[in-house]
Amino acid sequence: MDINIQKEEFSYAYLYAITSAAGYCFQKSSRPADIGGIDVTITGTTSDESLYEPQLDLQVKSTSLDVLSDNSIRYPLKLKNYNELRKERTVAPRILVIVLIPENLDQWINQSETELCMIPNPG
Repeated sequence: MDINIQKEEFSYAYLYAITSAAGYCFQKSSRPADIGGIDVTITGTTSDESLYEPQLDLQVKSTSLDVLSDNSIRYPLKLKNYNELRKERTVAPRILVIVLIPENLDQWINQSETELCMIPNPG
């Protein structure tokens, strides 16, 4: 499998684990939604006071590049992707999520009988 596809799929699995642990629903987008800049939709359940279930649309990018600086993240994003994120008239808010993945594939998962760590701290 192409390494970029592996990174993309690993990013989805990582976000799915976080979403599930928080008690929300994770859904990978259909191809048309993906083309429109939405890779993942996260939803919650409604309460008696709410009319609609909470929803957040994500554009997901994964990288092994060093994108962290002191107080910011610098990630090169195509103008098309940026414009999709900043649309004002959307059903749900949209955010960009960047999953930082080690370059070395052996560092993506650390597993034993007692734990499973995704993207463990290499240091």
